[in-house]
Amino acid sequence: MRLCHDLKKKQGVAGKLMNRQKIWESWDRFASSVRDVAEAEWSQRKGELFRYFGKLPPTIYVGDYPLKTALIATLPAIFFMTFFQFFHFWQWLLSPNPIPFIHLDALEHWLFGCLPHQVVSRYTHPALDILAAIPYLMHFILPFGYPAYCYYHRKKLGNTIEPALRGFWLGGLVASFAVLFQFTFPTSPPWYNESAVYAEDGTVISYAFNEAGFQRIDALIKMPLFREIYSNAPVTHGSFPSLHAAFPAIIFFNGSWVAHGGWKFGLFHCALISWAALYSHHHYLIDILAGWHSPSPCSLFTHVCGTLSPRRTLLS
Repeated sequence: MRLCHDLKKKQGVAGKLMNRQKIWESWDRFASSVRDVAEAEWSQRKGELFRYFGKLPPTIYVGDYPLKTALIATLPAIFFMTFFQFFHFWQWLLSPNPIPFIHLDALEHWLFGCLPHQVVSRYTHPALDILAAIPYLMHFILPFGYPAYCYYHRKKLGNTIEPALRGFWLGGLVASFAVLFQFTFPTSPPWYNESAVYAEDGTVISYAFNEAGFQRIDALIKMPLFREIYSNAPVTHGSFPSLHAAFPAIIFFNGSWVAHGGWKFGLFHCALISWAALYSHHHYLIDILAGWHSPSPCSLFTHVCGTLSPRRTLLS
């Protein structure tokens, strides 16, 4: 009986081994057939594929510029957006207790003998509030809207996308230098200095909401439009330099709105948003003057470091 049991056991093991061998043989035949089909298909299609890639140009172009150059032109803007959106993280990592400079008003008193933003906003009216709000709302689409505008009207700009790339490059470069300056040397805007309440030890107890004069717009339309926009802004003490003034200055020196009034509209745009920044108590006059002049050192930097420019003659 024991011999029969051992024999059946050995036969069962042998049967399992044979089944496994059959499975492996079936899988090997299946894999071989799939490989043969794939090799046959590749030998048939590779000629067509090589002919297709042979027709492609060696360098992909966007307009009259290589794609690589166009991507390089966007790098400063990408850096700015990344640094700006994670501003609080960088403060926590590198500067946990930034002390803002709150004496720009004293500097303006010394320079001008008055506070220009208070002179401009001495008289307020709902119509003026709406007029000031328009360029501020348009400001948020300028960094990407203006290059798109230049690309759309490239035929009026010599059939080249150079102004669009230059707008991206200079806009991103100016914004990057500005946000780095505001990170290392934070400056308080007028609405903060005029509303901040300090304790005896110098700590800030409270201050107004940072939509400043645009709270009148929110009250007028009965919606917290500017409250929601500016309450989510990561930078509170970023008064100097004014990017609200810098971007229109970049546009003005870049060829302006060529299809809509040219340099006259560009100059009006600079004046309007600068007035709006003073009227709303978002900026001091020296912030605006710094914003107007900020494209110049960035242009010089690009000329000196020509290899960083999308084209060495990009700013000429």
